[in-house]
Amino acid sequence: MTQDLPFAGVVVVDLSQGIAGPMATMMLAQYGATVIKVEPPGGDWLRAPARIPGGNTGVTVSGNMGKRSICLDLKSDRGAEVLRRLVAGADVFVESYRPGVVGRLGFSYDAVAALNPDIVYASVSGFGQSGPHAQRPAMDPVLQAYAGLMAEHGTFLDGPHRLITIPVDLTAALFTFSALSAALYGKRIHGNGTHLDLTLLQAAAWLDLHALHERLLHDGRLAPQPTIYGNYRTADGEIFVAALNETEWARLRTALGDDERLVADRFRPYGALRAPEPHTGASAELRALVAELLLGGTTAHWVETFNAHRVMCAPVNDSLAFLQEPHVEQLGLFDRLTQPGLDSPVPIPALAGLPIREGTARAVAPLAGADTAAILADHGYSAEEISSLLDAGVVSSSAEPVAAE
Repeated sequence: MTQDLPFAGVVVVDLSQGIAGPMATMMLAQYGATVIKVEPPGGDWLRAPARIPGGNTGVTVSGNMGKRSICLDLKSDRGAEVLRRLVAGADVFVESYRPGVVGRLGFSYDAVAALNPDIVYASVSGFGQSGPHAQRPAMDPVLQAYAGLMAEHGTFLDGPHRLITIPVDLTAALFTFSALSAALYGKRIHGNGTHLDLTLLQAAAWLDLHALHERLLHDGRLAPQPTIYGNYRTADGEIFVAALNETEWARLRTALGDDERLVADRFRPYGALRAPEPHTGASAELRALVAELLLGGTTAHWVETFNAHRVMCAPVNDSLAFLQEPHVEQLGLFDRLTQPGLDSPVPIPALAGLPIREGTARAVAPLAGADTAAILADHGYSAEEISSLLDAGVVSSSAEPVAAE
């Protein structure tokens, strides 16, 4: 980006835990906001697998880079008073408690808006703040099942499958970031704060939208796939290949060496082979022939050959193989970032137009409570008051410094 960080000067009080809320506020931090992560004593529940108490894991790093952390007991009167002081000077407040819980702690939207009328307040939950399922516990796989993603993902496999890549959480994080960005822009133009009700359910609905529209269009079924559209074994691995129409099928035949078996009359026209049940007949026979030919070469050979003939394809990588792809390395898609509490650098992909550079504050995820004393001092607490709060267990600190920007 050539412009200054657009959210510089924006202060965010972040009570969210898990994936969606923290990653959304991490993005605000990357684009310049000062994000104060308010964690319970011991830290966010995602820190539980860390090697040290309140430490980092790869997941906590990706959700907390660029933030400052304070550990605060919100169930205590003094802890609540600390949070009220933080809120009074904030532009954004984000929480991800089960609906009603944050209100019982004294920080509902109405309570926070009474302290700070211009606040942009975001509630991130599984099913929303109202409705018959509002109180249900929820996480990514629950929404994958509920919204149809598991069933649709398994349609061409052997039954419903969970995607372990947490697509609902990550999409909800992007939607939360975009909603907060729009609300901050609206506040700048109109001078008003707002309450955003953001849900994993919304993200799941968008992820399932393509399949939903297909079923509505085809009497409850998914549209038949092209005959050659899927994963195939090679001599040393697996490759995804797609031929969507006659032109692409002709390119694929050429790339496969113009084997005469591929142009038999029963395989013409290629587009007519699509069928609601593609596991039988000529469509299945053609796939079997292509599969036989692909076993005769390595994945690298076929990727090079298909790319030369403009055939859509990709090696079927796992996440580590993707990280090591030459194209990915040449683009500098990932930075390896050194983190407190971890022995090895953590690979993190760049955000849109904004690399995350090692050695800057934006590249570091704090340990739980790393900035407790500094945050309190910034909000007017004296050294004696900070010591009193620490001694009483109202706040806690890991006190590990973060690099300067």
